[in-house]
Amino acid sequence: MTGLADAAAPPAFGPTAAPRIVIVEDDAAMRDSLVWLVESVGHETLAYESADAFLAEARLPCIGCVVTDMRMPGTSGLGLIEKLRARQSLLPVVVITAFASVRDAVTAMQLGAVNFLEKPFHDQDLLDLLNDAVAETRDTARACCRARAAAERLETLTARELEVMRVMAEGLRNKEIARALDISPKTVEIHRQRALAKLEVGSAVEVHRLLETATDAAPCTAFRDFS
Repeated sequence: MTGLADAAAPPAFGPTAAPRIVIVEDDAAMRDSLVWLVESVGHETLAYESADAFLAEARLPCIGCVVTDMRMPGTSGLGLIEKLRARQSLLPVVVITAFASVRDAVTAMQLGAVNFLEKPFHDQDLLDLLNDAVAETRDTARACCRARAAAERLETLTARELEVMRVMAEGLRNKEIARALDISPKTVEIHRQRALAKLEVGSAVEVHRLLETATDAAPCTAFRDFS
C-alpha cells in the first residue's frame, strides 16, 4: 500500500503515468482486502479510512480510479462524489456498499459514479471496472496532453496574431479578414505569416483544428491537480 507521504512527488501527468487506485473504506479489514486485491494485479493504491482524510490530501493521481464505501462516518460516499465533482475531478468513482438500495444506486450514478457494487461482490467484477477506469483516464490524459500542447502553441502568438488566426479559421481571405478587423490587407498578411510560422501550420484548416483542440485544455488542470 502506498500513501501520499511515501509519494511526495506525484506521478508525471500524461497517459504514461502509473495507475493509482484510491480506496476509501472505513472498515479496516475490508480496506486491507481491497488493497491486497488491487495490488495483486499490479496497481498502486492510496488507502484512506474516511472520505474526509482523502479530501484533506492535496493531490489526486493522474491515472486511476476512486473506490469508495457508501456509508462512512463523516462524509459519505455520495458526499465524496459531490465534493470531487465540485472540484472538477475527472477521476472515475466506483461505489461499494453492503446497504444497497435502488435510490442510492440511482443517486450515485446521477452524481457521476461509473458503477455501484453491492457487497459481497466478485473480485473480478471490481477488477474489470478498475481496468475500464484506468483506460478511461488514460484516454482523458491523452486528450489533455493534446489540448495543452495546442494551447501552449497558441500562447506564443500576440493578441493581434491570435485574432487574425481566429478569423482566418472561419475561412475568410485576407481582404475579408482586413475588413472584419479594420486593418489593412498588408497588416493581415504580416500577422498571418508570423502566426503560421509560430504555430508550424500552413492552412486555415490546420488552424481551425488547433483552436478546437485547445478548447479542451481548461478542464485538464482539474484532472491533474486536486487542491
